[in-house]
Amino acid sequence: MTDLNDMMVFATVVNSGSFTAAAEEFGLPKSNISRKVTRLEDKLGIKLLERSTRSQHLTEIGQVYFEYCQRIMDEIQGAEESVEGLMSAPRGTLKICASITVGQCLLSPHLAPFKKAYPEVHLDIHLTNRRVDLIEEGFDAAIRVGTLEDSSLIAKRLCKRELFLFASPDYLATSNIPLAEPSDLKQHDCLFMSATNPKPQWHLKSGKESQTIIIAPTIRCDDFTVLRQLAIDGAGITKLPSYICEKAVKDGKLVRVLDQWISESVDIYALYPSHKGATPKLRVFLDYLKHQITL
Repeated sequence: MTDLNDMMVFATVVNSGSFTAAAEEFGLPKSNISRKVTRLEDKLGIKLLERSTRSQHLTEIGQVYFEYCQRIMDEIQGAEESVEGLMSAPRGTLKICASITVGQCLLSPHLAPFKKAYPEVHLDIHLTNRRVDLIEEGFDAAIRVGTLEDSSLIAKRLCKRELFLFASPDYLATSNIPLAEPSDLKQHDCLFMSATNPKPQWHLKSGKESQTIIIAPTIRCDDFTVLRQLAIDGAGITKLPSYICEKAVKDGKLVRVLDQWISESVDIYALYPSHKGATPKLRVFLDYLKHQITL
């Protein structure tokens, strides 16, 4: 295959008008420039330039070849300018995945404002509870909650969220079971997130005191949004991340119970392949998201 550098040298000789001028442009000895053009001619098996001691001019076939070389140089320059533009300004399609709950409760309020702030970034959001392969499936990043598996991905911590106990006012009003201490939970209808822990237990702490309560769930489910709706409907008490319940609490549909006790906190991360982290579109999205969800 022909060396692109030799083609560029040849085109520069033609454009600059001499081997001497081309040598000055490349910062090379004139003999090196002449050798590259000769090598190109030998590779092609044709004469590109007619040379004399004082001048050179293109052969007929050299003129045709020069025009091709010039178009290639223009394409290379255009590609470089395009890449520089992509690196300097956030633009292009950003493909993000998250769990259904995280997407609905954490991401969705911030997507439209982000798009307004960065109109040249096009969002491609995929919500799934399936663990996707970011590199294999072409994602720029994933938003994930909790303990991370060891991987070659880069992890950027976005925020920390605590988990609390919630119930509906109707459930609390109709229940005749006391609810003053964590141990009272054993007698209540409890709604358990089965995906995070196979053992039906809740870890709670208040100051320096901590307790682990073994519960007898009346309903188990592997989705936080379903558990939230069950709690709103009065099915019992559940433990949920605070960001999932903010609106329901504001609307009076849920209230915290045993509010002097909190459960463990969870970290929310953005994961992305190392080669994706430098792109402006991903950088501004993660910075924007981190700022908004920590307000």
